[in-house]
Amino acid sequence: MTRTELENQTPAAARLRTSWALAAAGSLLLAAGPLLGVVDGADPAFTSWPLLALLALLPPVVAGVLLMRGRPFVAAGLIAAVGVFAVGRLLSDFQIVLDAMKVARPELFRPTTLVAVVPSAGVWLLIAGHLLVIAGGALAAGRAGMPADESEPPTLVAMPVIIAAWAAIGLLGKPFISTDPFQLDRGPWDLPVLGLTGGLLIALAAPLATALAASSPDPDTRQGGTIGVTLALLAVVLPPLVAGTVAAGLSISVGSMIALVAALVLPITPLYGRTARLLRGKRDETRDPALPSLQRMHLAAGVFAVLSAAAMLIGALLPQLVLPTGGVAPDLASVNLLWVAGLAFAGLGLLLVLPSTAAVVRPALVGGYFAMQFAAAGATEPVLAASQLGVAQPGAGFWLMTVEIPLGLLALACAGLAGAIERENAGETKKEQVPVTELGAVLLAGLFAAGAFALPTLRGDRYTSPTLVPDNDPTVSAVLLISLIVLIMSLVLALRSKPARGAATLVGIALLLGVRALELPLTGGRVEGAVAAPGTWLALASIAALLIAAGLMGTRATR
Repeated sequence: MTRTELENQTPAAARLRTSWALAAAGSLLLAAGPLLGVVDGADPAFTSWPLLALLALLPPVVAGVLLMRGRPFVAAGLIAAVGVFAVGRLLSDFQIVLDAMKVARPELFRPTTLVAVVPSAGVWLLIAGHLLVIAGGALAAGRAGMPADESEPPTLVAMPVIIAAWAAIGLLGKPFISTDPFQLDRGPWDLPVLGLTGGLLIALAAPLATALAASSPDPDTRQGGTIGVTLALLAVVLPPLVAGTVAAGLSISVGSMIALVAALVLPITPLYGRTARLLRGKRDETRDPALPSLQRMHLAAGVFAVLSAAAMLIGALLPQLVLPTGGVAPDLASVNLLWVAGLAFAGLGLLLVLPSTAAVVRPALVGGYFAMQFAAAGATEPVLAASQLGVAQPGAGFWLMTVEIPLGLLALACAGLAGAIERENAGETKKEQVPVTELGAVLLAGLFAAGAFALPTLRGDRYTSPTLVPDNDPTVSAVLLISLIVLIMSLVLALRSKPARGAATLVGIALLLGVRALELPLTGGRVEGAVAAPGTWLALASIAALLIAAGLMGTRATR
């Protein structure tokens, strides 16, 4: 009997539809609770109900789409994973009924006085919603009794569990940072027994649900469980992150950022299990139709790249610093580099979306990504320094800019999967000997690049730009060192790749060095008496050598 027949005819399929209905009804109550208000006497720190409604309704909507497309096992895994989180969330929300003033939930209410707030009807809707989600998850556990008609040994079980464990560590910290005496920034360890228990259960739900899903022999269960954990983590971590970004007196905590990054990286791990088997030469004919297509991976990489670049560009538009007095903070000249790197990465992402150019530009994505990280490091350093000195706090632009890191990593992951699929489809290919002219140009580019990173790009009165040696800007120096290591590895990879792929890799490296060379014209205005230092000229020389080598490889590819 096929899955579609199972879905339409068996009692187990009926139970699965019932589990979805329970989860959907609970999600509707979770969306309605914040709209009605969970307490009397305090309002949310921002207009949060649209975000909370979206996060509540997203799991049943995704599960419903999967059911309609004939993927009941995936939908069941999703609903079950969300149900695991609902247990801890139920206890955390019930703490509002017992003592709301000891709860740190600015997305639901933000006290402005010491007068205790009173729970209202909205909190009871939240509690009822969690109960229904738990019931739906329990009914969906084990795929609602449906046997798997296909099995596939789990691989890379440890990777998703480790990622989920990082999310758990992040959830055990403070959800946000507060300087408001009425809005406490309490983490789970600072709450009463019921709130502490709920917080611990939410944190433990991440590795627990991930381990149960990742160890399943059914690939659909693994996929659905991973999606469910991701959606549940986003529902927990995004509200305090948004509150810390937009609400006065609140800022984002490290723990919430760790949990967010883990949630965004987690969905890609099931694909790496299949990629690992492909790279080991273990084809699974029964699962080949479900493997992601090359075009789909290019599309995903392009979309993530564009989103990453958009986060950086919008972050460049918004304030990077917020003064405690509420005044306007000075503009940072280092933000100018964000425009160059962001626009270049966005262009690569758009070319990846187009089937005619995706395979050609894909290898350049690595260089473009590290160009963004180098530009971001230059903009991050003064913000962190001002925050540590207590002069100012990171603004919305800074936090939005940090979102580009996980989105860009997802783009690289999808691009890497696309490369693995392409190599698997192509089979064995004869390696061509690299001409001496190309080899010489690449070696020169590497030597010039090493000098460009090791030496400063600009000097001025009482200022020298960062180099590989950590000084006043350790963050920039660390990124320079990582970029140089990646650059050397990319040069070696370019020489071992097909000519067209090698040329694209070299162009990506040229983007990275281009950002390094533009430090003087784009950020020199902040330095009195700024002049070009050797690093600028060596970066330009390396770019010239890279473009010559890329042109020679491109010409060889067209023969």
